[in-house]
Amino acid sequence: MSLANFLPTVRGARSAYPVGFIGQPAVNDNYRSKNGNNSSPQANDTWTISVPAAPDDSTDYAITHNGLTATYAADSSSTQAEVGAGLAAAYNASPGMRAKYAATYAAGTITLTAVGPGYTYTPTVNSADTAQDLGSPDNTVVAASADTVAFGLVLASVAFASEGSIRRVFVPTTSLMTAQVLSFTFAGNTASYYHGTVEVNGREYNWGGVVWDTNLDTTCTAIAAAINAVMPTETVIAASVGGGGGVVTLTAEVEGAEFEADAHAQGHADAEATKVYTTGPSTATSLARAFVGISERRLDVEDLTIGGDDPAYPANGNLVYQIKGEMWVQRDTSETWAPGDACYVSVASATKGRVYNAAGTDRVYLPPQLLRVERSEPSSTSDGLGLVSIYGG
Repeated sequence: MSLANFLPTVRGARSAYPVGFIGQPAVNDNYRSKNGNNSSPQANDTWTISVPAAPDDSTDYAITHNGLTATYAADSSSTQAEVGAGLAAAYNASPGMRAKYAATYAAGTITLTAVGPGYTYTPTVNSADTAQDLGSPDNTVVAASADTVAFGLVLASVAFASEGSIRRVFVPTTSLMTAQVLSFTFAGNTASYYHGTVEVNGREYNWGGVVWDTNLDTTCTAIAAAINAVMPTETVIAASVGGGGGVVTLTAEVEGAEFEADAHAQGHADAEATKVYTTGPSTATSLARAFVGISERRLDVEDLTIGGDDPAYPANGNLVYQIKGEMWVQRDTSETWAPGDACYVSVASATKGRVYNAAGTDRVYLPPQLLRVERSEPSSTSDGLGLVSIYGG
């Protein structure tokens, strides 16, 4: 449903044409779009190599990278800074090495940084048979390249491009989002009891009361069990840390799902429940906060394969995404959409960015203030289309 046109043929003629195409704004809708940069998330391969504090005099120090070797010959009174800066300069003086990576030296460390994403070469150093040799290369940043972006997929953003005027956008997945973690520290004594709430996926769940039992560890184990007893799967899971500290952690089971929780302690003067936002909520942990819109269909975007029906915005290029108005998106044909249905966004790698109207494995709820189902396609067609209203930014 993403082709630019349907061309009727003897084998392809149909009695009812589709109401739209995946990623197409609704006809006559007053929609708004923005430009984004499809360069996130990606990373330049980075390696660090330690330089000995007391280098050997009159010794050759070498780095081999991409089949080439850069060498620095230490003199009779060598220093760490001399060897480090000299070896980095020798590396950069080799056109074949500098074409892929740039070397810098600071504070006892040589850093090799790829000039662009996607390059992956492993450097080696001269033999480390004494304490005065170079340290083993450490891959501190693993290379990563941006993915292509098909039409009609939910997009997130956590940063702007270097020029500052355009967002770096990506299709969210479990590997690109972080699970939110919230912690409670409980205190108390005999006669204390505890209860609370967890809000997730547009609903509130009540747990407790849990009565103090023996000690903090036993009590926190009971609190975690009480929370887990009322929470559906793929929402929030609680765990007692143990060790006598009275800590219970609540963790989102789906990366990108935002939740809120409260706990109350009563019945004794020593009863307390202190909340700490351990990880998030932020754009890194919450798709609701990172959500910017849905990738828009364009006729000037090419297919990824010859003769295919798979147009997608290329990596490291500009794309257009709709931030306001109605859009046709892909609908799972097993679902029937009705006006006002909730929206869940898949962060699973196989279905990333697709919209559903039901909770499920690796699906993140977006509140109706951001995304809302308008309707399914007419019953006379079965192309797997659905209309949503977008309130991004």
